[in-house]
Amino acid sequence: MLLGEAEIALGDRGSAATRGSDLVDLGSSVGSELIVARGEWILGRASDDADAAVVHYERALSRFRKCSMPLETGRTRLQLARALVAAERDAALEQAQRALTSFDALGATRDADGAAGFLREHGVRATRSGPRGPGNLTRRERDVLALLGEGLSNPVIAERLFISRKTVEHHVASVLAKLQLSGRGEAAAYAIRNPGIERGSGSK
Repeated sequence: MLLGEAEIALGDRGSAATRGSDLVDLGSSVGSELIVARGEWILGRASDDADAAVVHYERALSRFRKCSMPLETGRTRLQLARALVAAERDAALEQAQRALTSFDALGATRDADGAAGFLREHGVRATRSGPRGPGNLTRRERDVLALLGEGLSNPVIAERLFISRKTVEHHVASVLAKLQLSGRGEAAAYAIRNPGIERGSGSK
């Protein structure tokens, strides 16, 4: 994906499109939604035709969501908004606002600023919620969040923390509610992008 972006930056859209098509074919042959998603993303970026770009971004968006990759999902929504805005302004602005909300929840400030800037360019006052801080999490909830960031399942988290699986489920639900995240994928991304979260600290 980075090579495709580099080729686009250098103005070599033809090579980028070939790379994207190759990734889509590879992902389809091995059954990898993620590889297909990255290929469709590159194809969208390489396309000079807005309608074609929309198709590729929608395919990438669907697959990134299946892979529980909230940052990539948000970035794809913003690219989709840019491709849609000339023909379907309302749909474009909705996608941009959803991207902004996701970036804010993840603490992805630079991406959030980009989405907010896009909305302002098109006459919309961006609704910013800001990232939800971990300060209101209990000590155990912070432990769980840190382990979610390591990609661990509930059974493994239960073993690590010497608590029951049901208790882990309760803590995960509480973390999602307090940080206003939509799922484990967003929680994991939040933990990764907020390395200041220290296990064992916070309120009891």
